Amino acid sequence: MRVALIHNHSLTYPGGGEKFIARLANGLSRRGLRVSVYSLPLERQANVDVRGLLDPGVEYEEGIMPSIDADVAYVTYFPLVTLALLRVRAPKVAGIHSHFLLPEAQDPELFRGGPVALLRRLGPWATYTYYLRGLMGLELRRFEAVHAYPHLVSFIRHRRPYAILPFLDVSRWRPTRDKDEEFKALFVGRRVYEKGFDVFTAIAREARRLGLKARFLATGGREGDVTDGVESLGFVPEDRLVDLYSSAHAVIYPTRADNFGLVMLEALASGTPVIASDIPSHRLPGLPLLLARGVDGALRQLVDLYNMFYDDRDRYLELCRRGRDAVVRSYSEEVVVPQYVRMFKEVAGLSP
Repeated sequence: MRVALIHNHSLTYPGGGEKFIARLANGLSRRGLRVSVYSLPLERQANVDVRGLLDPGVEYEEGIMPSIDADVAYVTYFPLVTLALLRVRAPKVAGIHSHFLLPEAQDPELFRGGPVALLRRLGPWATYTYYLRGLMGLELRRFEAVHAYPHLVSFIRHRRPYAILPFLDVSRWRPTRDKDEEFKALFVGRRVYEKGFDVFTAIAREARRLGLKARFLATGGREGDVTDGVESLGFVPEDRLVDLYSSAHAVIYPTRADNFGLVMLEALASGTPVIASDIPSHRLPGLPLLLARGVDGALRQLVDLYNMFYDDRDRYLELCRRGRDAVVRSYSEEVVVPQYVRMFKEVAGLSP
């Protein structure tokens, strides 16, 4: 079966949607499907080799309005995407991945103010998606099916919805080292308001005030810089992230908007507890996330973890094991990818 995956940004861009498409392409290819990825050339990163993200059997192309002939196409939906699909000859599945399409599942604080405020806070692509999201119901009628994560599928109106989880390769994302005695809290993601980096730096300040002897590390920035007590790690390639997650004692994920944070899966699979913002998109059954509201809530969770690590080590390590076990049980490639294969076969009419 030939599967086309059509995405709205270059796969060289290090976002969650791009990771999902690359992992889906690889997972399908490993199960014998012929997979081609077509991306719009938005946010292309010159220093990233896309071939390092995709298995050898996966084809990749960037361009505008590609001519595509496949048995089924999976399209990362964005408003007016149908204009870019005029030359796609295949039954289509719309994938709902942008959190700006579902503001009711996010922190309402993110969307305060008018268009100018959102443009400054979120950038042009997010603002475009947010204000044109009303087209989604009409445009989705032109798709044979819609895919959304199970906790979000109730927000979607379509005759043929599929609720399937994201996934990762748990043989790659795994604990690789023991925790050392110096407690480390880690932030992984873009340093923007949307992702809650301001919350992370505020937690670092308050933790110092309380006397916690902990290091606060964040990807991005200039490697070696220290600002507000947060140490910058610079760009961290994915093959080094596993060790980084494993060496941390807590990952803090205070994002204000998400459909599903792959950072949470990566950290839990690597044996590290996750303190996450308490938004609807993070209320996930089966994952032992430590949900928190704002700086005070996240700080309380961090202090509890800090004390648990030093005063009740067995309980802390059991929490680490529970996180990994939950990912292996429900979010591993072996468990989830067959569900995507079944969806594609059904939409393509290749199975009942």
